[in-house]
Amino acid sequence: MPISKERFAQGITSQQFIDQIEKNRERFEQNLEETTSIFTDEDRAFFKEHPVSIAAIAEDWCTDVVQFLPPIIKLAEEVPSITLRIFLRDQNLDLMDQYLKEGKFRSIPAFVIYDADWNELGHFNERPSEVTQEMAKETLRFAQDNSDLEGIHRTVDNMPPETYAAVRANSAKFRWDNMLRWNRVFIEEIKSIAGGAKVGA
Repeated sequence: MPISKERFAQGITSQQFIDQIEKNRERFEQNLEETTSIFTDEDRAFFKEHPVSIAAIAEDWCTDVVQFLPPIIKLAEEVPSITLRIFLRDQNLDLMDQYLKEGKFRSIPAFVIYDADWNELGHFNERPSEVTQEMAKETLRFAQDNSDLEGIHRTVDNMPPETYAAVRANSAKFRWDNMLRWNRVFIEEIKSIAGGAKVGA
């Protein structure tokens, strides 16, 4: 069942979310500062023509939230026709469970988009598939180029701590090196949902 307007209004504002951040604050604020540069005049015009309300389900400990919530916060600041409210996942599992990834994973961030008449246009979970594919390729490349690391070809749950730390450090660097480009991919996916059709179709 869709999120009612009344429940939507109970969500916290962007500033309230930022004020309660306990983990990853520095990276979150860096992304907020840098992500404005990805927006185009076409983006702003698009959302002026397609006013939407966006319910975001998030937690500050999630790396994908740290990456993909800031662009929505900044976009909502720049375009008054976007109304954003944020719900902490672990305090709103009844909402989260309506938008499970693949019908079973409580993956965040989740963004639920409504038009001006409160029709649900669609929702987005976690990260763009293009980003997931690039991350998987980089993980494979790192493993192949660092075959001397003990247990590098094991699952992450079975890697020695030092190897796991190296894999995590490489993945983090790869993510943040590509942050702005991936945020651009993400914004196009949000526009696709908001417009009710695939962008570029």
